[in-house]
Amino acid sequence: MMEQAGVFRASVCAVAAVCMTVVRAQDEAQPAEAGGQAPAAEQQGAPAKIFMPLVRLVQIRGVCEVNNPDAGVFVPAVENKVYPLGSQFRTGPNSSAMLVFSAQESVQLLAQTEVTVAAPAANADSRMVRLAAGTIKTSLRENLPEGSFGVCTPNAACKNIEGRGEYSLSADATTETLQIATITGAARIEGAHYHIPALRAANTVTIVTSQDRAFSRLTSVSGDFAIILNKGEEDPVNFGMSPKAVVKIWRENAPVGGRPVIAVLVVSPTGIAKHRFAYAEGRAGVATGELIDPAATAKEDEDLPVLLSKDAADAPKNEVGNDTEKTETNDDQ
Repeated sequence: MMEQAGVFRASVCAVAAVCMTVVRAQDEAQPAEAGGQAPAAEQQGAPAKIFMPLVRLVQIRGVCEVNNPDAGVFVPAVENKVYPLGSQFRTGPNSSAMLVFSAQESVQLLAQTEVTVAAPAANADSRMVRLAAGTIKTSLRENLPEGSFGVCTPNAACKNIEGRGEYSLSADATTETLQIATITGAARIEGAHYHIPALRAANTVTIVTSQDRAFSRLTSVSGDFAIILNKGEEDPVNFGMSPKAVVKIWRENAPVGGRPVIAVLVVSPTGIAKHRFAYAEGRAGVATGELIDPAATAKEDEDLPVLLSKDAADAPKNEVGNDTEKTETNDDQ
């Protein structure tokens, strides 16, 4: 009962803070002189702020620590306390906590999770959660203005997030794995040399990136969604992902000039190579073009395009989780 009372008080405080902000904005919008005509902008009233200026921490279960940017060290977090943007939060094993951004927007931190809350420099009224490790669950309105809320990781940015979703990040000595599951609403995913315009309800994608950023593999886990793949100077590839479809991206700096060279392979859920191409960033005309015959139905050989060196072509076969191309493709069937 005491825990329920604490949660109820936290919710009431959050609602009260939002209401106070709205009332203050309305008071400031009153005409300066009695009987005078207020400017048009004041008559219409400034748009109400979506988020509180600070973030409130509630529902702490187990261990939760906070690193206030003014303090510079982690200390035990305080239930129902508000913290400034820029604060870092981390939970221990078998622990959780809730970050409240407004009366209707919150993010739950699960066990062994570390995040930083911030406002992007380009839009101080929006909010961003930088996920360093662990799992978070978002609970947001589904009609938020574009650019209001995002989740950022070292290898991908999730923008225009609405509704409920789950974001999980883990890493080992060789790879970083990010899994994004959109339960309701939508999210836009942006990464190096690709973007997903919209993950919608029941869509899940796993993104594995090597620690040196030389290799990425995107796998559709559930649902159907589009992925846009850069193709150098040519029009990008728009591929419809469905469960077990895989996109692989290799990156290598050219030995002369150091310009990035990108190779891409797209494999269907049945193991058939659908797209294969390579290009040099910023070099018009240095591209292989599409190497897959659209009319072909047989499974294509998965060697890298010739723009990459032989050593680089052999390297991906030694990547963790990418032992042999043929074995992985057969498993996808």
